[in-house]
Amino acid sequence: MAGRFSDNKLRVHLCLASIVFFGLALVVIGTESRAAGQDVAAEKQAEVQQQLPPDPDKDREPSPEWGAELYGHYCTPCHGIRGDGNGFNAHKLIVKPANHTDAKFMSERNDQKLFDTINLGGVEVAKSTLMPPWGAALNNDNKIKSLVMKLRDLCKCKATKNW
Repeated sequence: MAGRFSDNKLRVHLCLASIVFFGLALVVIGTESRAAGQDVAAEKQAEVQQQLPPDPDKDREPSPEWGAELYGHYCTPCHGIRGDGNGFNAHKLIVKPANHTDAKFMSERNDQKLFDTINLGGVEVAKSTLMPPWGAALNNDNKIKSLVMKLRDLCKCKATKNW
């Protein structure tokens, strides 16, 4: 009986060792695959960028007028035409979109924070995961800077901290 107990104990240890070994192997393979996948994604993105027509706005300077145009296209569905957070999609969202007309709320965010929120999305700046990252769609820092100008116009405020 003692020998049989030892055999069962040995089998359990071998089984656990196998699970650990294969688990580590999967982690290593997964890490390598993810890195390879990121390389492929970067190559695909570069390939797509080459196929796109040149950006006519590439050299355009940021402006509040351009920001208003972009805001109307990208932001109003959630933030509303007036920027008060009451866009036509707002009622479908779990978290109410930011009220860009709230001077106190908006002045607490410097322009870089607003830029990063637009560019990277809410989750990247510890805000709502429902705010999408617009950086790839806008594909132009001057567009994002124009949107920041529009936000400052909506709140009629300046950042309490510098850019």
